[in-house]
Amino acid sequence: MAKRTSQTKWDKHSIKAELHRKGWTLTEIAAREGMHRTTLTKALETGTGRGAELISKYLSIPLEELWPDRRKRSAHVIYNSDKHGPSASQKNRSLADTPLSEAEVAA
Repeated sequence: MAKRTSQTKWDKHSIKAELHRKGWTLTEIAAREGMHRTTLTKALETGTGRGAELISKYLSIPLEELWPDRRKRSAHVIYNSDKHGPSASQKNRSLADTPLSEAEVAA
């Protein structure tokens, strides 16, 4: 078997073949890890999620090497107006949460 280099181009077929060379199938990994096989099948296509992490672990190859073009997980941040103050759109409607008077409702 030829030694693997960092220049190796990995596609879903070569990743699956490498798993087989190491004695694993997607079904066996899924059963061992308590997940459905399709999770790993989808990971072969996208290179994201828990399935991709497991494939990387079982192959002992970093995710970035298997899927160099994959999207990185982004940190989702929720804006905290108590800590940072109201956003620009909230400043324009300073009375947005104020109940309407009877005259304003009638208008």
